Amino acid sequence: MQDEFFGSDDQRTLLRRGRAMAVLLAEDRHYSYYGRTVGLPGPEDGDIDRLAALATAQGSATYGDVPLDQVEAIRTSILARGLVPMIYDKWEGSRSAIAAARQVVATLSLPEDVTMLRLDASTPTGHLASLAGMALGCGVLPPCGEALRGLLRPAVCLVALDRRSNVVSCAAASAYVHADHPRYGGLAWWGMLATDQARRGQRLSVVLGAHALLDMATRFGFGDFMTGVEPGNAPSEAICARMGLSKGRSAIIGCTDPRALASGRMTK
Repeated sequence: MQDEFFGSDDQRTLLRRGRAMAVLLAEDRHYSYYGRTVGLPGPEDGDIDRLAALATAQGSATYGDVPLDQVEAIRTSILARGLVPMIYDKWEGSRSAIAAARQVVATLSLPEDVTMLRLDASTPTGHLASLAGMALGCGVLPPCGEALRGLLRPAVCLVALDRRSNVVSCAAASAYVHADHPRYGGLAWWGMLATDQARRGQRLSVVLGAHALLDMATRFGFGDFMTGVEPGNAPSEAICARMGLSKGRSAIIGCTDPRALASGRMTK
């Protein structure tokens, strides 16, 4: 399970560095981690120099919550350090998200030829490899296998398996920061929604996403949820709205070292 890092050579290197950094900083409540790289929940948890240091050490790091009136200044500071900024809209939800997820679960189900599976320590490695191949084909980089299996912190990863045991859709959610963080301790990251092109239109990721969100609420007690959406990504915005999330008054800012990741972006 230690070797379950997926993606290109550059992406796998970043994931390994992020996992190692997470071990070093596991007890520090000022850092975020859900299976990709270690970041900062917000500027109050570390200034731009700390964010840049994390990005240089790992290849990429993220501010999870930046007020909109600070976005341009931070973007400029990232560029001035020779790093690449990526700005995402932050979508958030709490009771509305839980209510919407319950409605989806009550009214929608997976097709008869598809089975839902929750990943855990006993899940065959082949299922994770199938998940990674499908997700990467959709431009989505899966977190490391330990995170997907729920072995690092409270987390849920659900996949839809067809009759040949191929993963055709996925969704995930995870604790975002240390439980003792004064502001974000009860916040869960939610996302990694992807569906094989041949199965799109069947609402697979909507159903899986609803179950993942509810699992985080009922099994682990999380009441707040967030995800990042690239501005203008209408399909993702529609799913977020369907799930009771709304665009907030802050942004998520990624910071990437182009020497480590030439594309400047870790995932879609």
